Amino acid sequence: MKLWNAFLRDVRPSAPTTPEPVLEHAILRAAQEFCQRTRAWVVEFDPTITSADATEYDMELPAGTELVRIESASLDGHPFAVWRRDAKASGRYVFTPDGRTLRFSQRSTDGQSLVLTCSVKPGEGAKGIDDVVFARYVTVIALGAVAGITGDAAKQGRFEAKCDDIVFQLWKGNAATRQRTEPSFF
Repeated sequence: MKLWNAFLRDVRPSAPTTPEPVLEHAILRAAQEFCQRTRAWVVEFDPTITSADATEYDMELPAGTELVRIESASLDGHPFAVWRRDAKASGRYVFTPDGRTLRFSQRSTDGQSLVLTCSVKPGEGAKGIDDVVFARYVTVIALGAVAGITGDAAKQGRFEAKCDDIVFQLWKGNAATRQRTEPSFF
């Protein structure tokens, strides 16, 4: 985990007189917005063993994080439907009503292994961010923090555009199929 002060070398030059706690708070806010927009911080949870008596399970998020979205679920190694709306669909699926608990739409059998892959963001009490997210996106998050501190609309626009580019790159890299190409006629 990289602490917020690791971002200071990229943020401090744009706000040299701003106190460090204010800078770190702006970095936290930028990291939260970045992770919410891009869903770049992805964690796979340890398997949860199901019980026939339960339809609801606690989600054990990594310390200092909040759920952005359940990206996928598998039950005994097979893909399992994830419902992201109001939990009024039919069939078997999992959903979260509050970002802290996971519910099955129907009871499962004893001893099945449920594995979740979720995107997360730093929570209010977070002390830092995942090392891999830091290494890949330190300059983008720092740009968001500088935009927040200075109130510079142009920098905020660049931050948002970079987030959109990252969303596209992540989608392209994680897509199950190749992206369609445009036809070219001679």
